[in-house]
This record gives sequence, structure tokens and C-alpha cells, in this order.
Amino acid sequence: MSDARPRSRRGRGAARVGQLNLTSMIDVIFLLLIYFVITANFQVDEGVLEAQLPRGTGQPPPLDELPVQKVVIEIAVPAGDDTAAVITRGRRRYAGVAELRDDLAAQRRGPGRSPSALYESDHPILIEADPAVRWQHTVDAFNAAVAAGYTRVAMK
Repeated sequence: MSDARPRSRRGRGAARVGQLNLTSMIDVIFLLLIYFVITANFQVDEGVLEAQLPRGTGQPPPLDELPVQKVVIEIAVPAGDDTAAVITRGRRRYAGVAELRDDLAAQRRGPGRSPSALYESDHPILIEADPAVRWQHTVDAFNAAVAAGYTRVAMK
């Protein structure tokens, strides 16, 4: 019986040496599986859509459907004086914010107003100020346009 014990120990030891440890390989397989599942694209690719384009040269839009031109008010700093501002609209130069407000109000259409007025109250007005202009001058011009009755006033 003393001979049986050493053989069984040898047999167990031999089985352990010949057996592979698959734990790390299974971990790698699961990581690869997760990677491929996450990166897989299950959406159907877009197809080519055929479009029937109109033939001919087209017609110009009617005059009442032309794009609306914005009223651009420019504010700049005069040379040598960074506390003042020069307000212009096109070729017209304004002496101050009150004159800008009065001129914009005179050009707004509405009941009881001049029939030669140019703009509706929802006509877009864009205020462009130089970077050197003080913020207060830009806000004053914005307030003048709103006080004149315009509803679409923006700053750039």
C-alpha cells in the first residue's frame, strides 16, 4: 500500500502540469466579443434616391417676393475720440441717437403714417458696431430702433 500513495501524487502532479489555464484566454475572447458588438453597424446604409428635377430655365420671382434688404446701421469711433460714436445708415450720418430714432420712425409704415414710408414694423434692422465702439453706444442705437417701432432688431 505504501506504493499506491506516491503514484497517486505523481498522477495528480502530472495532470496539473499538462492542463492549460484558459481563464485569461476566455477573458480576451469576451473583450473581443464586446468590442465587435459595440462597434458593429446594424443600420441599413442609405440608398441612392432618384429625383425628378424640373426642366426649363425657370421664371424670376415676382417683385413682391424679392428678398428683404436689411437696414444696416453702422457705428464707428471718430479719430482721436474714443468716447464718441459716429452713427451712419448708408450715406446718411446722424448727429445723435435721437435723430436716428426719429428718422427710423418716419420711415416706418403703419396706420396714420406717410404713404411714402419704406419699411414695415417687422423689417429687419442690423446694427454693426466697430470693436472699439463702447457698448453703451450700441445699446443706445438698439433702443432707438426699438423705440421707433421696429420689432426685428439685431446686433452684429
